[in-house]
Amino acid sequence: MEAGTGREILLTGATGFVGKVVLEALLRRRAALGIARVHVLIRPGAGSSARKRFAAEVERSPCFAGLPADWTRDVAVVEGDVTKADCGLAPEAREALAACVTHVLHLAASVEFDLPLRTAEAVNVGGSLELLELSRAARRLERMVSVSTAYVTPHPGVGVPVHEVLAPLPRAPETIRESIRAGSADERALLVESGHPNTYTFTKCLAEHLLCERRGDVPLSIVRPSVVSASWREPFPGWIDSSAAFAGFVALVGSGRLRAVVARPGSRIDLVPVDVVAARILDAAFDAGAPRDRVPIRYAVAGVERSPTIDECRTWLVDFFRRHPVDRRPSVPYLGPAGPLYRLVDGVLHGLPVGAAGLFSKRARRSGRKLRERIHRLNRAFPYFTQSSFDFRSERPSDGPAAREYVETVCRGIHRHLLRCDPSEVPLAGRRGPALGGDLRFALGQPHGTAAIRASGWLITKVLRRCTDLVSFDLASFERARRAVPEGAGIVLAPSHRSYLDFVLCSYLCFARPDLGIAIPHIAAAVELSRIPILGRIFASLHAFYLERGVGHEDKALTRQVQALVRERRVLELFIEGGRSRTRRFLEPRRGFLRSLQATGERFSILPVAISYDRVPEEASFLRELSGEPRPPMLLSALLGWTARMLRGKVALGRIHIACGEPLALDLGCDVRVVASDVIAELQAATVASTFHLRAFLAREPTASVSVRALAEAIRARGGRVLESSLEGAAELPPRIETTLRAHFAHHFYPEARHALGEHPVVANELARHDLRARAASCASSPDALGPDLLRALFAPGPRADELAHVPSRYASPEDSGA
Repeated sequence: MEAGTGREILLTGATGFVGKVVLEALLRRRAALGIARVHVLIRPGAGSSARKRFAAEVERSPCFAGLPADWTRDVAVVEGDVTKADCGLAPEAREALAACVTHVLHLAASVEFDLPLRTAEAVNVGGSLELLELSRAARRLERMVSVSTAYVTPHPGVGVPVHEVLAPLPRAPETIRESIRAGSADERALLVESGHPNTYTFTKCLAEHLLCERRGDVPLSIVRPSVVSASWREPFPGWIDSSAAFAGFVALVGSGRLRAVVARPGSRIDLVPVDVVAARILDAAFDAGAPRDRVPIRYAVAGVERSPTIDECRTWLVDFFRRHPVDRRPSVPYLGPAGPLYRLVDGVLHGLPVGAAGLFSKRARRSGRKLRERIHRLNRAFPYFTQSSFDFRSERPSDGPAAREYVETVCRGIHRHLLRCDPSEVPLAGRRGPALGGDLRFALGQPHGTAAIRASGWLITKVLRRCTDLVSFDLASFERARRAVPEGAGIVLAPSHRSYLDFVLCSYLCFARPDLGIAIPHIAAAVELSRIPILGRIFASLHAFYLERGVGHEDKALTRQVQALVRERRVLELFIEGGRSRTRRFLEPRRGFLRSLQATGERFSILPVAISYDRVPEEASFLRELSGEPRPPMLLSALLGWTARMLRGKVALGRIHIACGEPLALDLGCDVRVVASDVIAELQAATVASTFHLRAFLAREPTASVSVRALAEAIRARGGRVLESSLEGAAELPPRIETTLRAHFAHHFYPEARHALGEHPVVANELARHDLRARAASCASSPDALGPDLLRALFAPGPRADELAHVPSRYASPEDSGA
């Protein structure tokens, strides 16, 4: 649609949180609404033009990620300032807008509660009236929408409905404004007289009155949002980029810094998703049936039935951020009035930690002062909203989520977008793991687990903190997998097998994160483990049961044992590779346990769980085996020796990461061979690399001629993941160990290797055995500038040719043949 033939929208406030979402909705619904162009009026910043502000604050926002890449061609940036005469526009610019604009959406405002009355009036009242005059001059105008706030009506009392009508003022609006502009108004007296808690709600109320009085024949609508927070659905669930209002509380509570809140526990807070607000604004703007002889006022609110209490918010916030830790352990022990008890708790829980931290550095002291001031500002500004329940009544109630569902969405959005936490890398344990409030307290406080499991949970927490920098897991992948499990289907975890630590990590994850909805599994372990003195019994108390490997057919005894566990609806865990892979390449899958599951006649969902290590505890033993020595028997003395080294600080494993692949169905109609191969393929796809792996590879293969950063970007461009690791010693790894680390990322380059080196016997052999996705399509060009040197270094170096040329098995390397 050409400009000038369709609707043209003038939008203010586009750099703000709500403004971005309204702009995204206008562009997403452009065709349906007949929009030719959106003009965004932006105030220039200090040393920054409106165009630069748009590029920095709007264009780069993730809010617009779902739009076509060229979405900005439908947006015209107009430099102006609503607080100035004629909105700060040059005469020719004002005339151009007056000639084309059909709708004016006025969102620009100052939402600071403690602005001086005169300053708040200039923005919230003066700006609105300037937009009204610009709308009056617009010759094609269909509708002006002014966005206000639901709190323009002072709290009328408990249980008294608040309707969509103008709120009363103590005197004529023009008289009040004149006194403010003249500087003769007494701010404190005016707020007390009008019943308003701050200059923001008062000036928005005054603006509504003056707009209605002065509008003349301008078709005007007013939209009143309540407490606006993260998106519910659009542009995607949880989007937020503003720490104002409720988000400020959530971020401080979630990071463990806000522990005392001035509020009434039973009061309800009306939280409305920003996309619900945007939809209400657009409905008001494009409603062909809206009256022109009066001003429709529309609420954009949740309503009292969908508004949570403050106490519920506290419970849900603490629960979420204990499951998704950020920094300190969240807790809000005080929720009540701003009396002596609050001041005592505030001093102990907020003041003392800040004061103690400030003893060590000036920077900590400055940061602490800022934090204290932010907490005090929140607890001064918001009690009006957190101690009073508003019963907003709308003639057109808006759709929206249930209270708990929405608070969870808000928490996820703030966790991701404001606190910059990645749901695919959630800390679980290790030195940089979450603050648990005491390991024993953590272990005893988990909702599930026997005494033996709780004791092992306590011990494992300490061990992982001692020997790993960070154990993280991909929460998003587990949540996707859990949602995909059909109702009634049994859950089977199928971890990759690189270390004996694999036996505890899945169980520890399920124990530490019960929110995943996966019970602590019963583990199918090799019978050799049962023969280790003491440990065999300990493993059994931790839900291990033992099976014989290599039977070659269905094991009737195993089937009976599995049937009993299935009848009890237990979660099961199997190591589909059988033994540990010394080379980190995937082994030929063992199918006996899957046949036993299938023989039960039940339906199962197999969750492939990839566990990726920087280094493994058995590295020294694996190196000897890779050099040709026989595999040693499993001995208690070996574990005790490793434990002694770990306690002396001699074990550094770096990062461990746990991720879940796509669930796979298993029932009587499935081909077990296909299911087993698909599990291995999912494990390979979910395996991640770390910068430690890349540094080790490039230290040994300088001919690859790339940097760690370039290689990481190449892996990500091919759908892989690379995690940051601070582990040192990559350049000193034995060559055979370094070679094993390539299994974490080499498979992402198989298409190029097939195209460029596929006739090389070593490369052809590797592709035949390890390209588990059978990605046979040729790749004529790489998505980046990496050259053939990298491929040769990865797949056909001289020393590796002899290693790889005589391996018959599809999955196993010769070093793994006895695993």
